Formats: sequence, structure tokens, C-alpha cells
Amino acid sequence: MEELKSQNPSDNLTSLIWKLSIGSTLAWEISKFFGSEHPYLGPVSLILTIQTTMDKTVSLSFKRVIGTMIGIIITVIVASHLKVTGLNLGLIILIGTYTAKFLKLDKKVLHQIALTILFVFAFEHKSDHYAMDRMRDTLVGVLVASLIQFIWSSLNSRKKTMK
Repeated sequence: MEELKSQNPSDNLTSLIWKLSIGSTLAWEISKFFGSEHPYLGPVSLILTIQTTMDKTVSLSFKRVIGTMIGIIITVIVASHLKVTGLNLGLIILIGTYTAKFLKLDKKVLHQIALTILFVFAFEHKSDHYAMDRMRDTLVGVLVASLIQFIWSSLNSRKKTMK
């Protein structure tokens, strides 16, 4: 389902501003509701995945979730045996991104894996809940992004039909 494009580029920016604002509010509050100690992770996922169309938002959301899952799994398995150092971070990112290459996943997933490994490796030692919050809040963020995109697209389609 392709979102109808506005004749005015300013309308598209206005639409994005509202989606980011409303979506971030919802993602934060939903993450907190589900017990997150890091509720900013929900809005981060929303901000990084919301796109101009529903299809693009869902595609990027899927890649973010896959990359986050792989990054968390590899970091939890490997990082528990390592100290937090730059060299160890690089080694875990190497393992994670080569895993994605082996699975024939695209560059966007590789980026998500690397980001997840970085943050989980750095923060899990300080907060035992970071990895779980990261996964749950990523799901919250991408689901809210998709919901906001769906509602916005539906409203725009109705508005165009009424004209």
C-alpha cells in the first residue's frame, strides 16, 4: 500500500514531524508500561524505522528486529566471557556481522547487529535488564511505527477519496 504523496513537500515534513512526535510519546509510555528501565529504546526504534510508506516502514522494522535479535543472542552468548574493551567489542561485531553475511542478510541488518552488539555489550554489564529491554522496546517501537504509519496512510487515503 503506497502512501499518496502530497503536492506540497512541506506537508510531508509536517506529517513526519507529527508521526515522530506522537509515535515517540506512545513508544516511550508503552515501554514504561511493560516495565522497561530504558524506555528511550522504544522511541529510538520508531525514529529509525518510520519511513514515507507503510511498506518501507514494515521492511525496515523487520530488518531492525532481526538485527537486534541476532545482536542480542551473539552478545549474550559471547560477551559474558569477556571484559568490556574495544578489541572485544570489535571481535563480537566481527562474529555478529559475519553471521549475518553467512545468513545472506542485507546491509541494514548488519548495521542493526553492530549497533545492538555495541549497546548490549557496553550496557548489559551495568544493567542486567538492558538486553531484555532492548528486545522488548525495539518491538514496541517498530509496532508503534507501523501502527502510526497505517493510521496515517488510512487517513490520507480517506481524505483523498473525499476530495
